Amino acid sequence: MDKMRQEVKEKLTYWSRLCALFVVLLSTNCVNYFRPRNSGDNYTDFFQGFQMGIAAGLLLWAIVQIMRYRKILQDEEAVRAFYIREHDERAAAIWSRSGGTVLYTCALLIIGASLVAGYYNPAVFITLLFCGLFLLLVKKGLILYYRRTM
Repeated sequence: MDKMRQEVKEKLTYWSRLCALFVVLLSTNCVNYFRPRNSGDNYTDFFQGFQMGIAAGLLLWAIVQIMRYRKILQDEEAVRAFYIREHDERAAAIWSRSGGTVLYTCALLIIGASLVAGYYNPAVFITLLFCGLFLLLVKKGLILYYRRTM
């Protein structure tokens, strides 16, 4: 039972770190609203709002995941069901063939990097954002493909 709990705690730590990352990105974006602006350029306003929206959305998503794993830790039967679901051979094969956690984490980190790059260059922001979204779509497509073929 301790091994099951440890896996849930590791997932909770993973999402807590991502939550902290997006809190930092969101707070740096909020600081920009208090700086005086030299021009009333709507182009930069759009990107700042878009960055703030992405950071807030990913932060909320991470918070929901944290709440989910905390709820699992409170109930022994939920921990057991989580362990069974996570260690299903078919699901594990699908997850590993579709890129595993690496592809998923890289996509989230690229989206986080796009938020930082948006302060310097809007073209890099858009490129990194679409690259991260593309990775997430490829991951989801591979999962759907392997669910049907395996």
